[in-house]
Amino acid sequence: MKSFEELLKKKNTGSLKVYLGYAAGVGKTYAMLREGHTLRTRGFDVVIGYVEPHARPDTSALINGLEMIAPQQFEWGEKKIPEMDLDAILARKPQIVLVDELAHSNVTGSKNSKRFEDVLEILKHDINVITTLNVQHLESVADRVSTATQVAVQERLPDAVLQKADQVVIVDVAMEELRERLRLGKIYSPERAETALQHFFSYRNLAFLRELCLREGAGAQNRKTEAMGFLTDASPTNAEEPVMVAMSSDPTDAANLIRKGARLAAQFSSRLFVVYVRKKAEAPTRIEAGLQRRLQQNLVLAKSLGAEVVTLHGENISDVLVNFAQDNKIRHAIFGKSRMTPLNERFRGSILLEFIHDAVGIDVHILTTETGRSL
Repeated sequence: MKSFEELLKKKNTGSLKVYLGYAAGVGKTYAMLREGHTLRTRGFDVVIGYVEPHARPDTSALINGLEMIAPQQFEWGEKKIPEMDLDAILARKPQIVLVDELAHSNVTGSKNSKRFEDVLEILKHDINVITTLNVQHLESVADRVSTATQVAVQERLPDAVLQKADQVVIVDVAMEELRERLRLGKIYSPERAETALQHFFSYRNLAFLRELCLREGAGAQNRKTEAMGFLTDASPTNAEEPVMVAMSSDPTDAANLIRKGARLAAQFSSRLFVVYVRKKAEAPTRIEAGLQRRLQQNLVLAKSLGAEVVTLHGENISDVLVNFAQDNKIRHAIFGKSRMTPLNERFRGSILLEFIHDAVGIDVHILTTETGRSL
């Protein structure tokens, strides 16, 4: 894999580097700032676009010696809220800008609602970005994290943004060391630390988050290695396992189906297809408006998670899906569980059962949900 410095010299458009961690306090911002100093000493024009004021002494010390773009100040009641000044960064046009907390939601009144949208705009102006992110903010895993940790993940980032990164670096630290940092007040204030140790920073939660982070990092590394042509067709690691999510016009649990597909594709470092087969009765001029809106929302979610959304046409949905799967060498197909009883499926026919019968060599994953059916 090329170093980020080599990418900076060779690319004509802005490059993106992400320091990915499994929890607050692992050292993402520290690593980002250290690299900023290193690049500056090697002659690159580096500025700080935004660093979250965590009041951590070791991190704060690294801010000194680097040029910082002053943040915008927004009035919020009696408070002033600082946000990254996108226009000032574009006007300054440095070679490299350091941007903390990629998944951050901007205050009302900002040019963009999310910081990652600011970063995408910076990249379009041929400015390179080094940024930080915690794994729980990825859209495809956020719900799992909320369920496992009992802590809601409010700020979310489309997986497609991480997939744009030219480099993803895992910032890892032993769980006990991270908990010790917390006890010493290096992450949160002492009054918050003990509560955090018992809840979000429990060993169980940290082990879960760390595994997610390592998997995401490995998947990102494999995707970039393949994209840069380092794997040949003969390489055993190049056995791609594309994933297909079969989407109906009114799936009961579409978001979970799509996220399951995104997670599976990430594990295999493979392409993800979300496929909707439109029957004549579901033409845009004939389908009910509310149903059409829900379908479009599901397809937008799929794109945000990096899926290739494909709309096909046909009356025999199973045949269309089987042909698509064979043409695109699909190895994993994801369906929702039908609401029909097994007896009705036998008499009326089932898209899922027909697909399983005809799609030889494809692993079929049936997602059982509380509410029922997807196809």
